[in-house]
Amino acid sequence: MLRFRPAAVLVLMPAAALGVGVFSGPAAARTTPAASGGSAPAPTPAAARTSATVMRVATIRHYGQPGNASGFSAIVATGARQAWAFGGTNPGGPSTPIAARWNGTELTASALPTGLTGFINDASAPAANDIWAAGQYGRYVLHWDGQRWRIAHQWRTGQITGLTAISASNVWVFGTTTAGSRMVGTWHFDGTTWRPVTGQAGTIYRASAASRNDLWAIAASSGHDVILRYDGRTWSRMRTGPALNGIQQEDILAVSNRDVWVAGDQTSRTGSPRLVLVHWNGIRWSRLGSGPAAWAGRLAPDPNGDVLVTATPATASATGMIVHGSARGWGPTIVIADGLGSGVSDVAVLPRTSSLWATGGILTRVGGAAAIWSGPLAGADRADNI
Repeated sequence: MLRFRPAAVLVLMPAAALGVGVFSGPAAARTTPAASGGSAPAPTPAAARTSATVMRVATIRHYGQPGNASGFSAIVATGARQAWAFGGTNPGGPSTPIAARWNGTELTASALPTGLTGFINDASAPAANDIWAAGQYGRYVLHWDGQRWRIAHQWRTGQITGLTAISASNVWVFGTTTAGSRMVGTWHFDGTTWRPVTGQAGTIYRASAASRNDLWAIAASSGHDVILRYDGRTWSRMRTGPALNGIQQEDILAVSNRDVWVAGDQTSRTGSPRLVLVHWNGIRWSRLGSGPAAWAGRLAPDPNGDVLVTATPATASATGMIVHGSARGWGPTIVIADGLGSGVSDVAVLPRTSSLWATGGILTRVGGAAAIWSGPLAGADRADNI
C-alpha cells in the first residue's frame, strides 16, 4: 500500500514489496475533545466525483543507485511555466537530497551544498529568487537567492515538519511531530537571527500565511490538536468548536483571513481512514460531509477560490489522488495510476493558468523513480458525476 504524509519523506518500496510498501505510514488516530465555539459539521453534500481529467507523466527521473526508490516530495510554482521540485534519492536508506527546476519541458538539476543527507520534504517560495527548502531528518533549511543554494541554518538534533517563508527576512520553521513530540520546535528568522519560539507555539506542526501578520497553524500534542493564529506579535488559540473533533490534522492552508482550510483524517475503530476537509469562512468552522476513504496529504489553493488536497487511497491500490473541495462540498477526484504503482506527494496550480503540476514517485521492478505529472484544472472542474 502506498501512503503519503505531508511532513514525511517520500518512501517508495520496490514492486516486489508493493503489498507492504508505503510513502509513509499514518500515525495512530487521536480523538479530539470538544471545544467551545464554532459550528457543527455541515450536512453531507453530494458524493465526490471522479474526474475525466488526464494527468499525464510529464517527466520521470531516477536518482542514485538502480535499486533506489527516488521521488519528489514537494513542488512550488514560481511562474506560469516555472517550478521547483524537491525530494531525494533513497528514502529507504542513506539518501541525498534533490532540487530541480522544471519549465514544463526540461528538468534541470540544481547543485546543493555538499554533505547534505536525507530528503527535502518541504519548500516555500515568496519569490522566484527567494526560495526556501527544508530537510526533515537532515534538520537543515536551505535558501536560494536566485544564484545558488546555501545552508541558512541547521540543527543538531530533531526533525523539521513544516516551513513557511513570507520573505527573505521573515521565515518560520516548525519541528513537532503529529504525535505531539517536540523535536526542533518552532523557530523564526528575521533576516539576521534565528530565534526559538516558546509557549504553545513551540509545538506547531505545520503553518500557512495569509499575510505577513496573519499566520494559521496546527499545534500538535499527545492529547489533541489545536489551531493557533499569529497576528504579527503573538500566537493565540482559535476556537474551532466540534468541526475538528476526532480529526488527526495533517495540513493547513490560509488563503485569507476569511478562507482557511484544514485537511486531515478521521479513523474508524477498525483503522480505516476517511479524508476530512474543514473550512473557516471568517465566522465559523464547518466540516464537509463524508469524504473518500483515503489518507490526507497536502493542500493547495485553486484559483477559482476552491482547494485541492493530495491523498492516498486506503485500499491496497497503489495510486495517487488529487481531491477537489469547496465550501459547497466535495468536487471531482483526479486519480493517478502509472507504472507498477504511483503516489502523489504535492500539487501546484501554475500562476495565471489553469494547469496543474503534481509531484511524487512511480514504482518500477527494481525501485522507483521521481515523477512530475501535468494536466488541466479546467477538466476537473467540469467533470460529471459517474
